[in-house]
Amino acid sequence: MSSDRFVPVPPTARTSEVTLLELHTAITIGAQVARIAAWVWGLPHLEPAAEQTAEHLIARAVEITGHPDPNPRPSDIDPAALAAVSIRVHRRADALIIDVWDTDPTSPDTTPPDPHMSTVDTLARRWGTYPVPRGGKVIWAEIGPTPDNHSSAGLTQPDATDHATPHPNPRADACLYPAA
Repeated sequence: MSSDRFVPVPPTARTSEVTLLELHTAITIGAQVARIAAWVWGLPHLEPAAEQTAEHLIARAVEITGHPDPNPRPSDIDPAALAAVSIRVHRRADALIIDVWDTDPTSPDTTPPDPHMSTVDTLARRWGTYPVPRGGKVIWAEIGPTPDNHSSAGLTQPDATDHATPHPNPRADACLYPAA
């Protein structure tokens, strides 16, 4: 099942997607979706990085637009005000792409550094963001083997098989996973 929140994935790609309420529990569930996808798709060496990356991307979304309290009282949660967060993990050659959609249209601010995005920056080969026409944004991260000197500055845009076009980048040194 695919939603209109994400860039289309080529039909031959392996994809796993789930939409959750933006509660603290979404962080753990989304992280496990990424970890299990890495294992099932034969990339067990990427499990820890995939899990941590998903955890930080979803934690950021929950903190900004959701209910981040890990132990809320039922009376503290207004069901009508809860937003959703979606995670999609898909495989691309030797890498996993982790997309997280939330309802906030604002791209991550890198000054001052966002602690979640700083961690994602250390775990991912590259990351980026794009707006979603129906609302919100997607922050994506590509997890895979990295060169000895981790730097996204030398990465190039994905090739034509990505079926996408680039979007403006909030970080001058990162390449975006382009939106369709």
